[in-house]
Amino acid sequence: MLRTIATCTSQRKTINIYKYFQTRSDSMNNVNTLDIPMNESILNTGIDVLNFSLQKHNKVFVQRLDIRFPLELQQKGIIRFNKRFIEKERNAGYDPDYIFVRELSKNKKIHYHMALFLDGNKTMRTYEHFQNAENVLQNVIGEEYSVKGLIDRCDRGHRNGIMLNRNNPNQDDMKEVERQLSYLAKEDQKQGVKGKTFSTSRITNKK
Repeated sequence: MLRTIATCTSQRKTINIYKYFQTRSDSMNNVNTLDIPMNESILNTGIDVLNFSLQKHNKVFVQRLDIRFPLELQQKGIIRFNKRFIEKERNAGYDPDYIFVRELSKNKKIHYHMALFLDGNKTMRTYEHFQNAENVLQNVIGEEYSVKGLIDRCDRGHRNGIMLNRNNPNQDDMKEVERQLSYLAKEDQKQGVKGKTFSTSRITNKK
């Protein structure tokens, strides 16, 4: 069963702000705009992380980025990158939550897609977060490699950096976030990936 994107009006009550993900059990193709096979577990988990962030903050800034590594760092580089990048964002006061997925392209190279959920009261532009990502990645891969081209800003043909307002939701913004999370959940290029295909920040129950 698919989750719904939700918001909370109090610390004890959670309500839907818009039903972009209908709770259907017959076919996932009924609830995504990409019209491609999707991994239900990844999609539901991404929505859970988003809902958790919306419970914490009345505004959530959603940003997507794609990450690649030099061949010898494709498997282990993401662990070092993610730890340092999220720590940098947290130290800057953005209270980051995230989900990232691992995919295997047709040329057998690993790459990663990440959705970042930030406190929208503290940020409203993508630039600083991309700079943080590039600086951290350069540190992870070392000076013998160039970071150029390894971070994709995911802004060709689509918006990136979407502000969701829990108390005043915008339909177009919610649809764009749906598209981003659906893209992360697509089945394509996840076959053949060794180990876990996705990872998230920790979700705790808010009372």
